[in-house]
Amino acid sequence: MPRLYKIIILVFGFSLFGVLGFGILTEAGSGDNVAGFAWSENIGWVSFNSTNCDSDGDGWTDTGNFSQCPVGQAISNYGVNLDLDIGDLSGFAWSENIGWVSFNRADTGNPPEQPYKNDTGAIAKVDISTGKITGWFRVLAYGGGWDGWYRFCDEDISYCSGAGQIAKIDYLSGDWHGWAWTDMVGGWLSFNNSDSGAGGNDYKVTMAGGLNRLPSATGLGVVKGDYCATPAHHFSWTYSDQDGDDENKFRFQVDDDNDFSSPEINRTRTGVWPDGSANAQWVIVVELPTANRIVYNTTYYWRVKVFDDQGANSGWIEGSSFMTEEHPYPFIDFNWSPIEPSQDEDVLFADQSEVYGGSTKSAWAWTFTNGNPASSSQQNQTIQFTADGPKEVTLQVTDSDNFSCQISKSVGVQAELPGWQEILPQ
Repeated sequence: MPRLYKIIILVFGFSLFGVLGFGILTEAGSGDNVAGFAWSENIGWVSFNSTNCDSDGDGWTDTGNFSQCPVGQAISNYGVNLDLDIGDLSGFAWSENIGWVSFNRADTGNPPEQPYKNDTGAIAKVDISTGKITGWFRVLAYGGGWDGWYRFCDEDISYCSGAGQIAKIDYLSGDWHGWAWTDMVGGWLSFNNSDSGAGGNDYKVTMAGGLNRLPSATGLGVVKGDYCATPAHHFSWTYSDQDGDDENKFRFQVDDDNDFSSPEINRTRTGVWPDGSANAQWVIVVELPTANRIVYNTTYYWRVKVFDDQGANSGWIEGSSFMTEEHPYPFIDFNWSPIEPSQDEDVLFADQSEVYGGSTKSAWAWTFTNGNPASSSQQNQTIQFTADGPKEVTLQVTDSDNFSCQISKSVGVQAELPGWQEILPQ
């Protein structure tokens, strides 16, 4: 859904007039998921959402003890937002001492150095897998006062030497921790008063509901199925979620191009699968292209995307490529005569199998229960059964490409015929 922006024309007081008079575009606070206050000894409070001061959304500062908010004044709609799918930070914060603070490249331009200096996307990002915050935001004085860049503390910055200074988000609470720094007037900016060395006031920047870590799919595997029965390949993976969220959907694609531009298989499945559940799909192999099928003698690529019940997804995760068999496996069949043989009677078993892909039959393997002989490697074989009753007969045929299949059938053998002797009439 596109974000809504509005031109700010309200006035908080003299210190704000120079900023609002320029018509800054700001995001609606009600649509943003970051709230609370940061603190700097040099510049004071920085509000990350207009709802900090205007919880009822009437456009005026709430009555009561709001020492960080302009008392009894109109307040604009603003806020900072974290995209929970890709980790981009955007929007505006506000300080009554330094004015608007922007997370939007369109307002700030390129950061002075890496990271994200020459990108086209966000200037500040959150690694959803770790909660770490990196990048920049900028004070927008627009000629009305101090204008400068803040950078989130990370391990690559020499002056952010302590582990407690690294900017990050706690997954369960959603609270921000750590610091940002500018070498200009603002100096250090703290996101949580509980951090070591932070101020004694009760403040923090936070996200309601915590930070939902992305789910994942692990152990991706593809196994060739039984080409003699239903030619197919079987795909499996395990859904996992660090927050313990259930899976409520997955997408599964198979394509003969590794860019997945036009996948032969493109499935979406919904349901409820707890953390640690196995997911599986299987795909039938056919000779001619058919919807939702793959064909013989082709290399394929496959991938999955899993979704948790909070709406976050893993992104596409690719499995190993695989190749379908060169052609169908042999179709096995045989008949026998007589149909209802008797014990010790000659029975001819004849191969009726078919092979494919230009191959030829290269080997036969017969087994006969209570047969004489009990086995044979001939294409057609005559035997006698040494006992009556149902007898299992199995034929395996191998083609010239070394593809083999087998089939078993039951033969009903009758009791031995009574002996007879011709007697001349008296």
